[in-house]
Amino acid sequence: MQNLNILGVALTDYSLKESLFMLDGFIKGGGLKTILYLTTPMLIMAGEDAEEKAAIEAMDMTLCGDADILRVAGIKSASRQYEVDNLVFLKEFLRRLARNGRKVYLLAESEEEVNLLREDLEALQNGIIIGGSSTATDEEDEIINQINDIAPTAVISRMPSKRQEKWMMGAKLLVNAEVWLGISKDMILDRTKEPLSRKFMDKVYKKIFQSRMNRFNDGNERGE
Repeated sequence: MQNLNILGVALTDYSLKESLFMLDGFIKGGGLKTILYLTTPMLIMAGEDAEEKAAIEAMDMTLCGDADILRVAGIKSASRQYEVDNLVFLKEFLRRLARNGRKVYLLAESEEEVNLLREDLEALQNGIIIGGSSTATDEEDEIINQINDIAPTAVISRMPSKRQEKWMMGAKLLVNAEVWLGISKDMILDRTKEPLSRKFMDKVYKKIFQSRMNRFNDGNERGE
């Protein structure tokens, strides 16, 4: 476990063993726990947006969805980079859900996005039980009622940054599930589907991220 400060956002980087131990506690404990995958565009936004920063820091656990976050944080562990690049936590999470016959509820922006999320998750793990799904265009109360009727172990969502975090925090006291895992739309689960335009934008964000971090670190050194 390492405490990080990325563009003013206080984060904790957990090892795979630590994050899975926490996951087990979330599933066995009471109440909904929130887990959010972070990407460089999200952290760039949070560095300038106090509301997004507060939402990220309020999550019960955050995970790196981009190994570049480790690099700028000075974490050089090859095993941690492998875990992030290869979605090891997500794969193990899905494996445990499938192995124990636990239901998952999916939430995304549209039917097309829900279907893509379903395909991506099933490509990572055979046998996961999708108990239901909704689009975020539906009424929030209606979606919460649908989730509670199914009572899944996990809600897995993939929506744009900030909107997704609002959904997760707003529903935390209302949803009958153990874990809500938020996957940013900036995060690619299946690299074979990654368009060239996305690879170009990744390079752009990488440069912006490094530049912002350099300025942030320089400011801290000068006591600004």
